Amino acid sequence: MEIDPKTFLPSMRPTNTGALGAHMMNKDVRFQAELDKAQDRFKKTSSTDGHIMTEAEIEQRNKDIKDASVQMEGLLLKMLYNEMYKTVPKDTLFGDDDAMDIYRDYYHEELAKQMAEAGGIGLADFIYKQLTTENVR
Repeated sequence: MEIDPKTFLPSMRPTNTGALGAHMMNKDVRFQAELDKAQDRFKKTSSTDGHIMTEAEIEQRNKDIKDASVQMEGLLLKMLYNEMYKTVPKDTLFGDDDAMDIYRDYYHEELAKQMAEAGGIGLADFIYKQLTTENVR
């Protein structure tokens, strides 16, 4: 079996006859059809289709990216708080049960959310800049 460099699909030789050969050729045709449909969808939705985003669309997209960046930083900060808290020795004076663990998890989540919205450690800004600007090299 050889790979056709144009389609990156196996090319069938005349020796692949019978049910197995027909099955393989049928699978190849279906795969090529799905690949062609995916490429057509990509061409229709890519930025090279001539559609120029309006200022409102750009502003909305950037707002969505900023919100997602802040949420991502909040999530990472929460994970950081949870991991740091694991290093604190357990104190059984006031009890240690599942309710306290749930409360502590909510507390860390809210603390991380507030910290991220207030500027955090700068990770959200970094993510936002990476997703909204083109890197010119």
